[in-house]
Amino acid sequence: MVLPPAFLYSSGAQPSDIQYELDIYRGDLEHPNAPGNKWHKLQHHLKAAKEQNTSVIATFGGPFSNHLHAFGATLKDLPFRAVAVVRGELQPTLTPTLKDLVSASVELWPSSRSDYRLGMDAQVVSKINQLYSNVYWIPEGGGGELGAMGCRDWADNISAIDDAYDAWVVSSGTGTTASGLLANANTPDLHVFSALKGEPAQRDLILDLADGLTLKSITKERLDAKFFFHSDCHEGGYAKQSPVLKSFISEFARANPNHPLDPVYTCKSMFAVLSAMKEGSWPYRRTLFIHTGGLQGWRGFSKDTNPFTYS
Repeated sequence: MVLPPAFLYSSGAQPSDIQYELDIYRGDLEHPNAPGNKWHKLQHHLKAAKEQNTSVIATFGGPFSNHLHAFGATLKDLPFRAVAVVRGELQPTLTPTLKDLVSASVELWPSSRSDYRLGMDAQVVSKINQLYSNVYWIPEGGGGELGAMGCRDWADNISAIDDAYDAWVVSSGTGTTASGLLANANTPDLHVFSALKGEPAQRDLILDLADGLTLKSITKERLDAKFFFHSDCHEGGYAKQSPVLKSFISEFARANPNHPLDPVYTCKSMFAVLSAMKEGSWPYRRTLFIHTGGLQGWRGFSKDTNPFTYS
């Protein structure tokens, strides 16, 4: 079955005398192997790897990483050897995500957390580069300028459906997707909700990367004016869920069983936006929420905590 590239879902909230429209762009339905923002972040990296004439592509991620999952599924049918540096020591029983990578013939390299934090300077990276020559490395999460370029292109597809929204909303991990969307002239006010704790400085990194992608067709001042970064909606930290967030997820699932949120990113940004609408403090009438995928991440949680499994 081939899913449509995306569709819009509308719901209305009426705090006091304010009428809001919130539409969901179902990016999670776009690509069978790399749903949400994942394919968009990968595509330019894959082109660069081909131009580099490499036979090995490597990247980084955690044991439940959405990026790693999309990376493995995508490279399964491509003529590259796929290598994944996995944060933390590999356990005797692999996570469902890592089992999928093994099934896709991805070579797994465990990395201690301290070494993993060194990125391209990690010892495990050095060992892989010694074993294989001319390795093409994709940053964690599909990040970097090429990953953001794919998301800048994605904004054209999204705005082509309806260019009359007052604001877009997107979740953020590495900030790559946010940078790409922000860099596109068709993007209206952009509200970015970070899933990371203690990362307010990420705003500057997102803005700088977006500025570099505009080729000066948009001034940095204009980018800054339409960019709103929320660093206080993480609900306890990355992959953490507060009791109030868990309650919201269950309530949302009962009302919208066919529109699942992921447990790490979109659940938090949706909670923040709907809370602001309930309070009557959201400053826009018509908002587009961009679903960035990540539903396979529920496999990192116990089944009884996923209220979307019955849908």
